[in-house]
Amino acid sequence: AGVLAGRAQALAAAGRAEDATAALQVLSDVTDQLPASVVADVDSMFGWPEVRLRYVESYVYTHNGDAAAAMAAQDRALDLYPVELGRERAQLQMHRASCLIRSGHVADGLRYAADVLDDLPIDQHNAMLYEVGRQVVATVPGSERRRVEAEDLRERLVALPAR
Repeated sequence: AGVLAGRAQALAAAGRAEDATAALQVLSDVTDQLPASVVADVDSMFGWPEVRLRYVESYVYTHNGDAAAAMAAQDRALDLYPVELGRERAQLQMHRASCLIRSGHVADGLRYAADVLDDLPIDQHNAMLYEVGRQVVATVPGSERRRVEAEDLRERLVALPAR
């Protein structure tokens, strides 16, 4: 499942929306066939709980520009992620920010992304979160890139804060 998830995400990142969606369907089919012990294993890298599938759906649909499907996957994943997994939740919320921007709500999406960073304790910020944040900035249309909010967010995501 992990390999199939990586394939779907790589195809989405490469702009191959149809192939990414097809790979996501294969992943979903495989997930449906996994033993209950694998699906219930939320702690190890060998498990494949539902939340991982929903995260991949969010990633793929966000990159494909399908905001409705992405937000549905995000809502389901956020329902499943425990509050203690703040960083993982924040990454999903960054997907939501990208969806808002792609849907024409640029200011709302940028504000949402900034709020996600502000709400997450600084000791939980990491390179992966900042990479997902930079993907949010990359979705801002060229005509909007000089917005103060976009420049501020871009600057915040250059390097991890000193701890």
